[in-house]
Amino acid sequence: MEHIYSFCQTLYNCTYLPVHYYENGALMLVLPDTGFSFDLAAAHLPELSAREKDVSYLVTKEFNYFGLVQNRQTGQSVLIGPVVSLMPSSASVRNIMKEYAIPSEYKEQLTELYRFTPAYSFHQFCHFLALFYQELFHDVISIEAYLNLHSASENFSRASLHSMKSYDIKETEQFHNTYHYEQMYLDYIRSGNVDGLKAFFSNAFSIQAGQIADNTLRQAKNILIVAVTLATRCAIEGGLDIESAYQLSDIYIQEGEKLQSVDSLYQLQYDMLLDFTRRVASARLPQNTTPDIFKCIQYIRRHTNQAISVSDVAAYAGKSRSYISRRFKEESGFAISEFIMRCKLEEARSLLAYTDKSLSEISNYLCFSSQAYFQNVFKKKFGMPPGEYRRHPGRNRK
Repeated sequence: MEHIYSFCQTLYNCTYLPVHYYENGALMLVLPDTGFSFDLAAAHLPELSAREKDVSYLVTKEFNYFGLVQNRQTGQSVLIGPVVSLMPSSASVRNIMKEYAIPSEYKEQLTELYRFTPAYSFHQFCHFLALFYQELFHDVISIEAYLNLHSASENFSRASLHSMKSYDIKETEQFHNTYHYEQMYLDYIRSGNVDGLKAFFSNAFSIQAGQIADNTLRQAKNILIVAVTLATRCAIEGGLDIESAYQLSDIYIQEGEKLQSVDSLYQLQYDMLLDFTRRVASARLPQNTTPDIFKCIQYIRRHTNQAISVSDVAAYAGKSRSYISRRFKEESGFAISEFIMRCKLEEARSLLAYTDKSLSEISNYLCFSSQAYFQNVFKKKFGMPPGEYRRHPGRNRK
C-alpha cells in the first residue's frame, strides 16, 4: 500500500495528473486533494467498475477523458481524470457544470481545476493507464490491442459504409473532382505566387466536393478546416517557419468557428489562402535547401525575440560556426547575421502594422541594442522610419 501511495504521489508531482486510488472499493488517496464539493472522476466510477476489462476508459461529450485500472485479485484500482487535450472554454465549463449538476457558485473552482491540470493528448492518456496497469499487475500491456482503440467492428462498419458510398457514387456518377483543383492552388501557396493564386481564383470552376457534414454551415466550416490544414503544410514546405504556420492555422480555424454564414466562411477561406501565400513569398526558401540550413532558418525565425548570434545558430544545428556560415551563404546568398536582421525587421514591420506596441517595446522585444539603432536599420531596409511605416503600412511591400 505504501508503495502504490508513493508511486501515485511521485507521478502526480511529475505530471499533475488527477488520481484516485481505491482498495476494495474504499477511497484511500485523492490527488490533488482540493476539498471541492464535487468530484468529476468519482461520478464515473460505477460505470467503469462494471466493465469486465482490467483497463477501461470513457470520453465525455466535452472531451474529458476518464480511465480506470482495476486489479480484482488484490482489490486495488486507480481512477484517473479528468484529462483534457485542450483547456475547456467558458461554454464547455458551463456544459460540464450542467452535466454533473454542479452549482453555479463553484464555477471558479472548476475552472481552477482545469487550469491547474496540464493538457495531455488522448494517446498520452492511454499510456498513463498502461503505466498504472504495470504498477498494479507488474506486467506490460499493448495500449492499442488492450483498449481496442481501433476495434474490428468499427473498421468493418467503416468498410461497409465506404462500399455503399462507392456504389451510390458510381450509379449517380457524382465523383469527387477536387484533387487536381487543390493541387493547383496549393502549388501557388508552396511557391509564394500571390498573383498566380489571385488569377487562379478569378476563374470559374465546377467543383464536386464530398459531403462531410449534415448541414450547409457545418459543411463550409469543415471545408475551411481542411483547406487551412493543407495550406499550413504547403506553407511550411515553401519556407514559412513551422511555429508561425501552426499559429496562423489555429487563428483561422478559431475565426471560422465563430462565423455563422456560408458567405463569410468562403471569404475567410480566400483571405486565409492569400495570407499564407504572401507569408511564403516573404519567407521563401532557396530551392534544394539542405536539412542543416533549413534547421538554422527555423531556429532563427523562432528566436527573433532573443539576441541570437551565429554561434548560437551553429550550436543548435550541431555544426561548427565556420561550416554553418559557409553553407548558409552558399545556399541562401547572404550571411547568417544578415538573415537574423532580416527576420527581426520583418517581425518589427508586422508588429508596427498590426499592434499598438510602442517603438521602444518593439525595439526591446526584438533585442536591438537601442531604439535609435532599430529606427536606423528599419529605415535602411524599408525606406522609411518605423513611425511613418505605422501610419502608412501599405506603402512599402518589399
